[in-house]
Amino acid sequence: MQRDWRVDTLRGYFLVTLTIDHLYNPLRWFTFYTFGYASSPDGFHLLSGLVTGWVYTRVADRHGAAVVWRKALRRAGAIYFARMVIVVACACGGFLPGVHGPHRLWQTLAAAALVDPHATVGGVLSLYCFFLLFTPLVLSVFETGRAWLVALVSAALWIAAQLGLGTSAWGLQGFHPVGFFNIYAWQAYFVAGLYLGYRIARRGNCGLRRLPWLQLTCALAALSLLVDRHLALFGRHALFEFSPDPNHNPARFLDAACLGYLVWCVPRSVDLKLMKVGFCRFLNYLGNHSLQVVAFSMVLTRAETHMLTGASGIVRLIVTLMNVAALWLPARLHQLWRESQRSHAPALRLQQATQTSG
Repeated sequence: MQRDWRVDTLRGYFLVTLTIDHLYNPLRWFTFYTFGYASSPDGFHLLSGLVTGWVYTRVADRHGAAVVWRKALRRAGAIYFARMVIVVACACGGFLPGVHGPHRLWQTLAAAALVDPHATVGGVLSLYCFFLLFTPLVLSVFETGRAWLVALVSAALWIAAQLGLGTSAWGLQGFHPVGFFNIYAWQAYFVAGLYLGYRIARRGNCGLRRLPWLQLTCALAALSLLVDRHLALFGRHALFEFSPDPNHNPARFLDAACLGYLVWCVPRSVDLKLMKVGFCRFLNYLGNHSLQVVAFSMVLTRAETHMLTGASGIVRLIVTLMNVAALWLPARLHQLWRESQRSHAPALRLQQATQTSG
């Protein structure tokens, strides 16, 4: 299945900025909520939904809904496994606060196995597990022509999250897979991406049009939110109180929508020029192997955050640049693994055919 160069490159960009943001270093001034209230997680969730909707709709067309369910479950299992590897690596390395002795270690691992993001790292991967479990159902509703129903439910959950759903304010926190990233708020990005991906796979376009008045409106809104976000740097009071808490700020969702539309409106001819830029090719390569890269990044940054306590800014800057370069490693290893799987596939099919005929 042909990949979209822009989508993979943007995912690679988000992976790099997430890696930088997880370490307190001078580069963080340029990557932490640079463009306003929206940041890397917003784009990453949206693009993950888009790719999922696009791929699984094609799978449904070729192989049927049952195969979609199997692939979604298998993918959720792979993400769950990656999350457990992250937790085990961080716990055994002593990079999780409060984990001392066998009792606390096993307690932490048990919490991770139950997908409790409060006590462990990798909570964002828990979201993807749940999103994937519901993806086949959402796509089946799209097929019936009731995308409006999905939009209504998703919007209701997002509004409820702004009012406190998924937090202790409603007294329900302990019964839901929520943490720093509230699943009820962040599902809106993934569901929106699912629909865009579904539209692209089904009709060849995402349903958006390049309207000059809409581009101007989004540009003005994004610029206003950008200025408002950074007013605090100049000692001014912002109109919207900025908070890195990603769950309870409607301005964030608005900003993400405006920025996403503006990026989509950039002519595809620009992609052809960016394809010649070495750093953009690097980002595209990372985006091709996003799960492996994000898992590696989580372990690496958690370990170095623990070890770099008290380090100078220049040391942190050097380590951060080395981290970004090191993201190539898991991507390369995954590529080699995929190539080995493809090379063995014809021989395996031939062996199965021989056994069947015999």
